[in-house]
Amino acid sequence: MKVLVGSKNPVKIQSVQKSFLTFFEHVEVEGILVDSGVAEQPINDEAFEGAKNRAGNVKRINDQQNLGAAFFIGIEGGVLQLHNRRFIFNVVYILDQHNRDSFATTGLYELPSAISKDLLTNKGFGRAIGELANDSFNAREHGTVGFLTNGEIDRLQNQVQGITLALIPFLNDNLYFSPS
Repeated sequence: MKVLVGSKNPVKIQSVQKSFLTFFEHVEVEGILVDSGVAEQPINDEAFEGAKNRAGNVKRINDQQNLGAAFFIGIEGGVLQLHNRRFIFNVVYILDQHNRDSFATTGLYELPSAISKDLLTNKGFGRAIGELANDSFNAREHGTVGFLTNGEIDRLQNQVQGITLALIPFLNDNLYFSPS
């Protein structure tokens, strides 16, 4: 089974591979760089739009180039504002070749105020956490969750959970996609 991810990010590709291999055999995952159509640091609903746009864009490429993929994945990191606080999360959107779809998110966790201030000044989340961690490569590989949990939860684990949750409707299609 071929799965296309709307990103060239190696952690996103690996997380899709790991999650899909839990439920399916012979999975080939390929990343394709596409535009999310949203701000570099999406906030609230914009993260959902970005994930959906990424999956839709790779499906269009698949259809135009006849790549034969069965699933199209968009993953978009975002910030959610609730109760006067900011939380980070990833949105996962899965679209299949029959245009059935599903959303899920990773867990939410609160951002330190230092990072939230950087977001407000449009510094960009990746740069802000890289500076806070004093190691931008490590921050990119392990993610903010890895930095804030001292490596107990890394970016890969966090995204695998979100992808697995987004697969639920496809694993239970009779509950989600059956005609009413």
